[in-house]
Amino acid sequence: MAKPIIGIPAERRLVGDSYRHTVNQGEVAAIIKAGGIPVLIPTREPALASHYSHLIDGLLLPGGPDVAPRFFGEEPLPEMAEADDRLDATEMALIKQAFAAGKPMLGICRGAQIVNIALGGDIYQDLATQMGHPIYQHQQKAPLDQGSHYVDISESSMLANLFHGQRHVLVNSCHHQAVRKLAPQLKLTAKAGDGVAEAVESKDGRLILAVQWHPELMYKEDAAEYAIFEDFIKRVKEA
Repeated sequence: MAKPIIGIPAERRLVGDSYRHTVNQGEVAAIIKAGGIPVLIPTREPALASHYSHLIDGLLLPGGPDVAPRFFGEEPLPEMAEADDRLDATEMALIKQAFAAGKPMLGICRGAQIVNIALGGDIYQDLATQMGHPIYQHQQKAPLDQGSHYVDISESSMLANLFHGQRHVLVNSCHHQAVRKLAPQLKLTAKAGDGVAEAVESKDGRLILAVQWHPELMYKEDAAEYAIFEDFIKRVKEA
């Protein structure tokens, strides 16, 4: 097929005195390098999600703000940061439509969380207060192009294949929320030593891979992190 079109939902941010739709340069650059064509999707009108879905071949769910807890049946804890209901609703609609249409997805950080929520799971609103035991530094103070803590990867997973059988991998970390109850369609394929979920994949086939870390900030120096994007484009072409 021709170069696949990869939709990336764009976060609305206040820049100066006006709002702009933005995505991180790392995700755009990684998709282009891997052979895809990134297309930014505005996220102010959830009702338009079905129209955008028809235009794309694959969906990349990027990092971003906290997910509003009403989307998984909870009230907000004091530790919740800023959320964006329209972003949440638009991404959830895009995920459900991509899943139904068999269009592959890649989730990054918040993207792993919103994929899980859209398919029926939930998340910890705040790891430090809800995990019930001490956790690692998941909002690292080191530069994000450096690894911070290790994750353990499940055997016979897409991730294990991409990391050439390595089961103990150093990743970066910039989050205070994470997957809690898994959606029925997903399986856990990596976790940190403190028990925090670090990657999920679809149970059937190669439709979904979502990681809690940020490969778009490490792929230039780490071939395995770049392989996450290469494999995503391959999955899209094979779908």
